[in-house]
Amino acid sequence: MNTSSDKRFEKPRILQALLAGFNTIANKPYLILFPILLDLFLWFGPSWHVDRFFVPLIQNLPNFPGISAAGNAAIAETQKIWQEIVSNYDLAHSLRTLPIGIPSLMSSKPSFLNPLGHPITFSLESNIQVFGLWFVFILIGYLLGSLYLNQISKQVIHLSEKNSVSTFIKAFIQIILMPFILLIIFFIVSIPILFLFTLLTMISQGINQFLMYSIVILLLWILMPLIFTPHAIFLFKQNLISAIMTSISVVKTSMGKTAWFILLSLLLIQGLNILWTSPDVDNWFLLIGILGHAFIVSAVIAASFHYFIDATQFAQSIILDQKSKQQNLSS
Repeated sequence: MNTSSDKRFEKPRILQALLAGFNTIANKPYLILFPILLDLFLWFGPSWHVDRFFVPLIQNLPNFPGISAAGNAAIAETQKIWQEIVSNYDLAHSLRTLPIGIPSLMSSKPSFLNPLGHPITFSLESNIQVFGLWFVFILIGYLLGSLYLNQISKQVIHLSEKNSVSTFIKAFIQIILMPFILLIIFFIVSIPILFLFTLLTMISQGINQFLMYSIVILLLWILMPLIFTPHAIFLFKQNLISAIMTSISVVKTSMGKTAWFILLSLLLIQGLNILWTSPDVDNWFLLIGILGHAFIVSAVIAASFHYFIDATQFAQSIILDQKSKQQNLSS
């Protein structure tokens, strides 16, 4: 028999959330301008080389204390890999900040080439140039990412615009603090895991690869309860600690559904990214990929906000029911 209490315990619906997300972006298509403009800037805008700064450091690697002559072959291979990385790295890609930021298709593509030829390039050589510009890009990336998520959240829950600027600044400060909190959590969790990994590799060298995959999966599983932290910051205007606790509570209550939502979202985005990234960087057809990627990823992000609201309501219903049962038992 269906009752009103049964309705309160309705679990969040994944497909309904995804549909709501696509409708949100379809009704407000200007939201996809954030990832489109970032990708166009990374594609046609100036590029900043860092190889002149990092290559001498890489070449000097064999002279570092503690490097034995027996490891010269491994060092040479490591030098080759890192020289290849820094030679193809554009510092502007740090505008794509993590874990909060504007999604970008071009951040996964090779730099320094577009259909018009080679973009304007700047070579950075000093500490101030490299780390100063990196800090500026990171700050801009978090700011634009916060604006992007804030605009999406406003389409999911329509709130009053009173003190919107000060409210956004408070939310932005929480977003800036978020990477530091995540790093602290990551290091705390990593210490016992690395100790166990070292112990097991001493016992058997043949299980290294299996252990590495297992550790990555375990870390993702541990960090997954924090996935809705930015949602709580922008939707409920919570501070960082309160948002983390809200996210943990919501994910803990609906772990199975949330895991499926995350998996389907990743499959949708990454699966279509194979199509979007198929044209070369000097091909105009890549513009279609940029447009498609911007719409899909924005829709999935909007869907995550809709899902979070439903999951929060479900979690609150469970908590209220548990409190009610405890009060009945105590009385």
